[in-house]
Amino acid sequence: MLPLKDFVASIDRFVVAHRGASGTAPENTLAAIRQSLAAKVQMIELDAHVTADNRAILLHDNVVGRTTGGHGRLSAMTFEQLRELDAGSWFHSDFSAERVPLLSEALDLLKNRAYLNIEIKPPLPDEDYQSRFEIIFRTVNEAEMIPYTLFASFHHATLREIKRRYPESHTAAINIPGDKRLPSEIAAEIACEGIVYGLREITYAKMSDAEKSGLYIGAYVINTEDDLHRAMRYGVRALASDFPAKIMELLRSCNLAR
Repeated sequence: MLPLKDFVASIDRFVVAHRGASGTAPENTLAAIRQSLAAKVQMIELDAHVTADNRAILLHDNVVGRTTGGHGRLSAMTFEQLRELDAGSWFHSDFSAERVPLLSEALDLLKNRAYLNIEIKPPLPDEDYQSRFEIIFRTVNEAEMIPYTLFASFHHATLREIKRRYPESHTAAINIPGDKRLPSEIAAEIACEGIVYGLREITYAKMSDAEKSGLYIGAYVINTEDDLHRAMRYGVRALASDFPAKIMELLRSCNLAR
């Protein structure tokens, strides 16, 4: 598999499975990852957090209630406590056996099969976000997946710190809603290689600026044919979708997949 830098230079556009195939399986679970891999998605986006006993795991929220059968703050729970929770029944009873996975388990599935996009969540008040990222980074590094991983965040200070400590890492800023700066202005501050926008945030001016600056642009969430055509009008290259298999099929039917 090509390193991420070479992959993005070799392809016009690609689909990113948002939280795995989260439209057809519970988000951030091994089931969602397996469905994405079965659809031959090129990149899978996942959300990483750290437990009270410093284990890197997959979960979107700071609290566990929305996507598990438990309740409370994730940061107060050990991995053993978290592992006891049902992470699938909220989506459908067919997924009752799903548990919150370790990031390392996801990496085992992805290695040599797909690129990884890890979203690093903004810190809570008084949280040591640098320590949290160190645990996540170490887990990816131990799996020898750094050349194939993109770190993204709304918290641009995290991305700046990543680039300072690990200049070989790949980073993308998720645009903060309401931020009207051009992509080149954001990249000048934090040395990122890409910018991720909500689909409705994209303009021709931003796309033109990104192209001139050599920046890669991604958009979320591309779930319908109308969403896809809107993204394609602007020339978006990374298409994040809850239904990656569906969007890949639409690209193929339009002869746009490459």
